[in-house]
Amino acid sequence: MPVVAPQSPSNCFETAFEAARIALKYRTPVIILTDGYLANGAEPWLLPDVEALADIGVPFADAPNHDGDFWPYLRDPETLARPWAIPGTPGLMHRIGGLEKEDGTGNVNYDPENHEHMVRIRAEKVARIASDIPDVAVDDDGGGAEVLVLGWGSTWGSIQAAVRRVRAAGKQVAHAHLVHLNPFPSNLGDVLRSYPKVLVPEMNLGQLSRLVRAEYLVDAQSLNKIQGIPFRAASIEEKILELLDA
Repeated sequence: MPVVAPQSPSNCFETAFEAARIALKYRTPVIILTDGYLANGAEPWLLPDVEALADIGVPFADAPNHDGDFWPYLRDPETLARPWAIPGTPGLMHRIGGLEKEDGTGNVNYDPENHEHMVRIRAEKVARIASDIPDVAVDDDGGGAEVLVLGWGSTWGSIQAAVRRVRAAGKQVAHAHLVHLNPFPSNLGDVLRSYPKVLVPEMNLGQLSRLVRAEYLVDAQSLNKIQGIPFRAASIEEKILELLDA
């Protein structure tokens, strides 16, 4: 499933809105991965202009789509999303439920080959979302940094503070922060491979670092903390300086 993660209390609204956009456009559940540090955090937040928000409305099906019948699994060729019909729409009745369905018709189907086909379609649908999300932005003041700090979620504030401290000491370091965790932004591989050293601070045993190492074959170094309290900027600063001096 697609996964998005807010980086600050004020970013939670934008991230939730993005999750809703993806869920409605691609007809898929979306996980918003947050934590207690954001839930208990606070910062000023400017209420958005509702009229200026993007339209994420759903174009519901209102007519048959296959030789006079309604096929609930006849997917959009670009997004692979299924059509949605409001229950009770005349002529558009169909089955719903958790059992595997036949591609196209939506009838319950126990055929092994059909199940594999449907699993691959669902995986491809999620993978295509990468072309519909922004590239990961890199904060590399002046360019030429040897170390990229890659973060996600509530580590953003601590990483930002650590990066500012290192730069104040006259050293160069870059920072990229992921909001979209599945699929990854399309340019993430190129970004990671453009830095000799990658540091991934996480409030776990290194989930993101394992994913980027497996996906992009980069030697990402983990900085993990599982103590029930957030990172201090000083600990991330210390690790950055250690990598710069190595």
